[in-house]
Amino acid sequence: MDTPDRATMLADFTVVRRMGDAGNGTFFLARPPARLGLPDDRVVVKVFSGVCSDDAYRRGVRELRAFAAVQSPYLAKLYDALLQEQFMYAMEYFPNGSLAEPASGRLDRDAGLAALADAARGVHDLHEAGIAHGNVTPSSVMLTDGGGRICDLGLSRVLAADEPLTSFVQPASVEYIDPSLLAGGLPTRATDIWSLGACLHYVLAGTGVFGPIPTSQPVLAIRAALSNPPSLSARLTPAEVDLVASCLNLNGRVPATAADVASRIDALR
Repeated sequence: MDTPDRATMLADFTVVRRMGDAGNGTFFLARPPARLGLPDDRVVVKVFSGVCSDDAYRRGVRELRAFAAVQSPYLAKLYDALLQEQFMYAMEYFPNGSLAEPASGRLDRDAGLAALADAARGVHDLHEAGIAHGNVTPSSVMLTDGGGRICDLGLSRVLAADEPLTSFVQPASVEYIDPSLLAGGLPTRATDIWSLGACLHYVLAGTGVFGPIPTSQPVLAIRAALSNPPSLSARLTPAEVDLVASCLNLNGRVPATAADVASRIDALR
């Protein structure tokens, strides 16, 4: 067996193939090193864009450790974090893909709702542990057989804590971020619930809630989200409108917890 050259390695993870970009980084399918003692022969390594400082690395590792310490069947498993100029971490591999990119190419309504309900349960478990996710988007909801898990904690905000908002907010994710965060607020239970509502709208209608977003320019994308109120698709049923509107705080009845959101999503199935 040939020894992989450096171009096929990420630290001591052996790259199998590039999976795609996530705006703030790149995902690779890889074989884990023996030192981790994992039962899985495949993991996903996310490499964040840009050079990472030692301080940012320590912040990122602290956040990942807190995430990994939460006992929940609805959270993706985290295995390792490394710094080689760029910050990277390894997590479990989901061959079914995500809400944003299902491996099958198309996801039916019931499967999408089941995955998002499970992701909401994972978000609730984080909240109960005192952690706000901060990056709930269709790309962070991974698909399992019959359900889903939440991954991709909002590390970009943590790694770029001393930099402008536009250094870590990706235009494609703007329509799933509570405008209060875009205006400078901090992630909370309520902002994650807002994002779950926006993701629910995506599952039900196939679109975000802000209409066309200029995906090539972060400043314009943020400006569009801050200047336009959310608009719900006419394709939604009254029950669907009520839940999405509640999550987005459009009707004064915001769900108390992400677990409540999960239960109400289940009721739509």
